Amino acid sequence: MIPRLAMHHLTLLSALGETGSMTASAARLGVTQSAASHRLREAERRLGVPLARRADAGIELTAEGERLRHLGESFLAELFRLEQDLEASARDARVLVRLGQATYSRYHWFPAFLDYVEEADPGLSIDLAGRATAHPLASLLDGSVDVSLVFGREPALSQFRSIKLGSDPIVAVLSKTHPLAAEPVVNSENMGDERFFVYPLTSEPGFDWTTLLGAPTKPFRRLNPMPTPEAVIDLVRASFGVAIFSKWAIEPELADGTLVSRPIAEGGVSLDWWCVRRASDPADSPSARLASVLACWSRDTDRALSTLAFGSGS
Repeated sequence: MIPRLAMHHLTLLSALGETGSMTASAARLGVTQSAASHRLREAERRLGVPLARRADAGIELTAEGERLRHLGESFLAELFRLEQDLEASARDARVLVRLGQATYSRYHWFPAFLDYVEEADPGLSIDLAGRATAHPLASLLDGSVDVSLVFGREPALSQFRSIKLGSDPIVAVLSKTHPLAAEPVVNSENMGDERFFVYPLTSEPGFDWTTLLGAPTKPFRRLNPMPTPEAVIDLVRASFGVAIFSKWAIEPELADGTLVSRPIAEGGVSLDWWCVRRASDPADSPSARLASVLACWSRDTDRALSTLAFGSGS
């Protein structure tokens, strides 16, 4: 079956949804206003439903127009990614695969990993996908990422295939001059009125600290939400409070001595990290190949503290 709408209809709906103006939409598409209006009338004629209407501020899409705009933008984004893949393959005979990482936009481990990939599977060309930071699983399903690194429990949904990379300690992080730095354990029991910075782990369910670690034995008295982990690092470095991190994520600051870490419980607490891909991808697909390389990297490396490879994969 051939769709009734062509690509130029979808791009017009996208432009109208963003600009609310036929004149601005036509300018964005590089056509005359008359041509843009004709495209809209043609689309409405083909479908038999109105897709836009006049409003006080210009033009707004109808409910049907908004649905088509949303689906069209997803299609166009996927088409753009496919074009990138094909161009990359034609340019250097490599297959492009997109890697995402939940919560932490920290990639101090990435250069060493690229060196490893060059030896292990030189046919892969890796790109980083920022959307996975907040949406590690949804970005797999919408195709904006091919492999996501996530922590906590293994994703139980049948749409995914997972490989455990290993476990990493969850630690309290604070300035070396902070009074609590002298404590062997730092948690809600001894923090008192100290600021405890919290940051969004992801926007998806099941990734908040309480779900992952359980409720604290004593409620924190002074919770300070912050927009990003990187903002928290700066404030903690200034002795402005305390936070908890997966230890690998603050390895550069631990290495240069600007931060110190302490266990959050006697004996320590760790979370598992997983390499997740779509179950629908074939066993020889680029995502499966990248997941295999990540698993080998995690197993073989001897740099567990400075990379995402924990050296204890199973």
